[in-house]
Amino acid sequence: MIKNIVSVAAAFLGAGMLMTGCNFDQPSAGCIVQDASFANWFAKYDLKEGQNISSDCQAKIIKGETVGVFKFTDPEKANSSVLTIRPRGLYSRAARDPGDPYLQTAVGKLSDTTDAQDFCSATDFSAASVNAGASSSEAATTITYQFENVKVYSAPDAPGTQLSGDLTYTRDNCTAQYTVRAIWPATPCDPESSKPADLCGEGSGINPDFAVECDAGLGICVPSKPIPSFKIDR
Repeated sequence: MIKNIVSVAAAFLGAGMLMTGCNFDQPSAGCIVQDASFANWFAKYDLKEGQNISSDCQAKIIKGETVGVFKFTDPEKANSSVLTIRPRGLYSRAARDPGDPYLQTAVGKLSDTTDAQDFCSATDFSAASVNAGASSSEAATTITYQFENVKVYSAPDAPGTQLSGDLTYTRDNCTAQYTVRAIWPATPCDPESSKPADLCGEGSGINPDFAVECDAGLGICVPSKPIPSFKIDR
């Protein structure tokens, strides 16, 4: 059932686009996850300390990317909610992988209610991977994402717009572990601008209560603090 849902969602993707939300009629749920069709999430990857990354692997270290994040629920089954994550690093190479596209999406079990801190937990994620053949600009590569300890912050004033977790990322023979801090919507920024709207401030479309900053290297707004990242700590 879940495989069919994810496969159908993937079929709606246009060239050059990530997974975005589809309009499914679903019952009201305690855990809300934003997946509107006009915007994706952005995940900032913080490399965990204590890792020995070889010089050959440094070029394969990633710092962040847009991701498609979805919640699916079977209205005929209790406790059936799942959370799916499809990073750009997989989707952008999908056409070069002749295998099952379902395997390019991480699928985890999502709780139906929030905990005392307004988090919804997602557990037991499948590994998501792509085995991409060579192109005119890139050699053949195999990439795998393994997400763990994923939590979606779903408070009434910030319903499903921040996410945290751990990621083990493997590309060819290189592996790195990250802490994930993600926000919705993915919002580009300009560190050289003086306009608040270009610097993740008023007019940018980001929740004004969020503590965010413009990442000069990525050119996009990222959380300034651990999730939940708010100007006033909660």
